Amino acid sequence: SAGAASIYANYARTGASIIPRSLFFVDELEDTSPVSLPTDIYTKPRRGSQDNAPWRDLDLDSVTEVTIERQYVYDVHLGETVAPYVALEPLKAVLPMNRKDGEIPFDPEGPGGIGLIKLTHRMRHRWRVMSRLWDENKSIKSGSLSWRLDYHGELSAQLKWQREPGDRPVRVAYGGSGAPTASLIDDDDVIIDYRLFWISCRDEREADYLLAVINSDVLAEAVAPFMTKGQFGARDLQKHLWKLPIPEFDPEDALHAAIAAAGQAAAAGASAQLAEVRAERGDDVSVTVARRELRAWLRQSAEGKAVEAAVAELLRSG
Repeated sequence: SAGAASIYANYARTGASIIPRSLFFVDELEDTSPVSLPTDIYTKPRRGSQDNAPWRDLDLDSVTEVTIERQYVYDVHLGETVAPYVALEPLKAVLPMNRKDGEIPFDPEGPGGIGLIKLTHRMRHRWRVMSRLWDENKSIKSGSLSWRLDYHGELSAQLKWQREPGDRPVRVAYGGSGAPTASLIDDDDVIIDYRLFWISCRDEREADYLLAVINSDVLAEAVAPFMTKGQFGARDLQKHLWKLPIPEFDPEDALHAAIAAAGQAAAAGASAQLAEVRAERGDDVSVTVARRELRAWLRQSAEGKAVEAAVAELLRSG
């Protein structure tokens, strides 16, 4: 990429634009119906505090408290489900694609640009409702709902990686804004949302190396001059971190190996620390609390200090 000092600028990809959120994301409800099937999930649309008008005000009664086949319900990681070194519980989104072939059934003649013949009866109905709401409320220049969903081919790129990861079968995701925050994504089937960037790695050692680099305070300080300033400090991370001299992981390089080992130890420690926080506060720990507690732990722990020292040496030597 232009202006990039790091090869990782070429590997980092934006996640899928699964928006408007209220059309796709759902909360699972307890299903007490005696006729429900284990292949179904009972849902209601997920209303988020960051939903914008007109989407936050839509009448979604026709897709509220209805069942949908589990095959269309995907786990999704967003910015709000990633904390330093650890991924929180993913959210759920209903997407018009069958897990069996892992492809979006595009059809320019179909509603919202999707070929309904590939979908089940309930999913066809739901997609028609979603497409109609999109068409009635979208801005004038926007295309179909499937165009929005696969904007710039970012969803298709993930599905292709899931089918054919090649020699890079491990993923790391990091937030596109705010303090640099990254975690390993250990579920290959999860979808990564556009508020995150994802990088496919050769193995977990390379992933541990990247986690250490991205989550370090020394990187946050080094990248801040490249980022625009918001009310609470440096704001848009995007790909700016790859303007720093972050070399591709080389397992034969002693410093790279040391950073990977430090990242692995920090990840194990962060996971244990989050478990402690949940034990104290209950399982439903917000991402704000998780990030605050983990960063505080990293700054005073031996694991966090080892990461800072090694990454500082890397950035100096670059």
